[in-house]
Amino acid sequence: MLKLHSTWVITVLFFFMTMSLPVSAEEPQENYTREHLAQMVAPIALYPDALLSQVLIAATYPLEIVEAERWLKKSGLLTREGIDEALVEKDWDVSVKALCHVPKMLALMSERLAETTNLGNAFLAQEGEVMEVIQELRDQAYQEGNLKSTDQQKVTRNETKIIVIEPSDPQIVYVPYYNTRYVYGSWGYPDWPPWYWGPQETVVGAGIFFWPDYYVGFGLGFGYWSSFDWPHRTIIINVQHRPRFIRHDYDWDSYRGRWHHEPHHRRGVIYRDRRTAERYGQPASRNRVYDRRDRGDSADKGTNRSTRGNRDDGPGRQPNSTRQSTVVSPTTVRSSPANVTPRDQTPRPVVRGDQNQGREIVTIPDGVDNDRVENRSGPRDQGSRGPTQGQVIQRDGTTPDNQDDDQRRRR
Repeated sequence: MLKLHSTWVITVLFFFMTMSLPVSAEEPQENYTREHLAQMVAPIALYPDALLSQVLIAATYPLEIVEAERWLKKSGLLTREGIDEALVEKDWDVSVKALCHVPKMLALMSERLAETTNLGNAFLAQEGEVMEVIQELRDQAYQEGNLKSTDQQKVTRNETKIIVIEPSDPQIVYVPYYNTRYVYGSWGYPDWPPWYWGPQETVVGAGIFFWPDYYVGFGLGFGYWSSFDWPHRTIIINVQHRPRFIRHDYDWDSYRGRWHHEPHHRRGVIYRDRRTAERYGQPASRNRVYDRRDRGDSADKGTNRSTRGNRDDGPGRQPNSTRQSTVVSPTTVRSSPANVTPRDQTPRPVVRGDQNQGREIVTIPDGVDNDRVENRSGPRDQGSRGPTQGQVIQRDGTTPDNQDDDQRRRR
């Protein structure tokens, strides 16, 4: 009963976060633009590859991110082994479980839920293009002299100009942060200011910084099970690195090769566009939440990925569990079991708790949370490089000097 109540609280919070957003009955555009992708990946593009791959996968399961972050806070100071033991019985995706070993990353994604959801939607629809933009941004930071090897991470650039970032110590991972308006040099999309995932209202100078916490054991069970295949623009699951937090009787080897999205871990969150929804046998959102910066034609199409079909069980799940979902619109909450609509032979969101109880699953519409300061457009009359070293930057990358102009524009 306590578990069901906790899930209900989370879904109700999702409802209140999304009900105030503007909607339109028009169909959403199929692709994010190139500049929009750059805006989204700017704060994470310089992460170590293994950690970045986990972040991108986990972003496709935003509700599980919230659940895991809340669970971790309530769990107290568990040891690494204690976390693994507790995670075995959780039915979250392996990427979400892995981030429980990096609490700072999990907290950043949960606190910036709208941005996390947009990031996951973009990666599902345009995986290849997202990876291309990440490499482009890395190259810009490298050319500026801001991306280089440190005591925390090792940077290598091969003859094809692909840049790989790894922890300097394979067993220890640090979470970096940086001034996204500075580290890439002259920002090429002034109307799409880069997101910033560093400390709020703090002075950030040149280069890359790291959160004070670091996480030991990255190579011992939670770090290297996923990696990038940069030439083929996809994520690869390395089954030789079996995470310690999945069930011993689970066929981990079946995940070998190219990563595939698991729709049941979506927990009823509506897919942004029709093409992605059809690929995973789920409904697409009819409500379009317009980002203030949506403009122009869509970018080149990203690469499509085929699914593995309907996989019954994910890592850490009991086999042959029954799944149902109740999907509600951003303006309506339903809790009656009569609203459950089974779908034969298609992946379905997981429902935990008593199957005879109604489950409230709230749509997270696409679009940036326009009520959050960090998601608003920066002033157009500001230089493209943004704040100089020593300036205070807000979470959207703007400086206090520009706040008055920004306030007048929003009125």
